[in-house]
Amino acid sequence: MAPPALLSAIAAAMEHADPLAVVELGGACPHCDQAWAAFLDVAAFLWREVQGWAQRTLQEVHLLARAYGWREDEILALSPSRRRTYLQMITG
Repeated sequence: MAPPALLSAIAAAMEHADPLAVVELGGACPHCDQAWAAFLDVAAFLWREVQGWAQRTLQEVHLLARAYGWREDEILALSPSRRRTYLQMITG
């Protein structure tokens, strides 16, 4: 593993090269005025969103294929709103 000083220098150089790569959110409690800050890991957030979308889509395909006997490519050719409508008819 690299020495802490080297890692710190690399992080500083990366932040200097792309200042928008580090997203820090902050705020204050409206009741006690306690300040807070948190870093947003954009890549991790985006990956979680993609994984969630993929799982939901697979679940939709599974339910529609089971209910109507459609093939995966037929189901994925439907618009998302049309798939939702069919899913609502299945689930009530």
